[in-house]
Amino acid sequence: MNGIVTNTIGFLSKTFPKIYSSLYLEYLKKYSALYNVNKTQLRALVFIKNHGSISMTELCAKLNIEKGSLTSMIDDLTKKGYVYREKDLADRRKYMIVITEEGEKLAINFTSKLSDELEQKLYKLDESDRLRYQEALETLQYILNKEELN
Repeated sequence: MNGIVTNTIGFLSKTFPKIYSSLYLEYLKKYSALYNVNKTQLRALVFIKNHGSISMTELCAKLNIEKGSLTSMIDDLTKKGYVYREKDLADRRKYMIVITEEGEKLAINFTSKLSDELEQKLYKLDESDRLRYQEALETLQYILNKEELN
């Protein structure tokens, strides 16, 4: 079992930062400048678009940033018209962050361009490598979803 754990840690520390940097971070930097937002703001917009309205506390955890930083970031996104705050009906002490139509358009545009760029990279693989890649993603997704249920 120790070998599996060591291999997993090694794999994650080498592979995911590389994937994140080469596939995602590169495009975050490129496109955030086009939209007058920073990388974290763009990540937040994509996350909210994909998962729906979210509390400040939950968004802090998902983006791995401090609440003070998130507050100023959300203030800026609100001024730009990409999100707004809405009182949580279940807990009036909390506010939910809701994406606007403009924010959703921005997130969709970014993910569409990211998808196109990724497709071009994957197109360079031969058919058997693309199939192996897809199977690996499905296996990883299955295992991670199974783990979340426990």
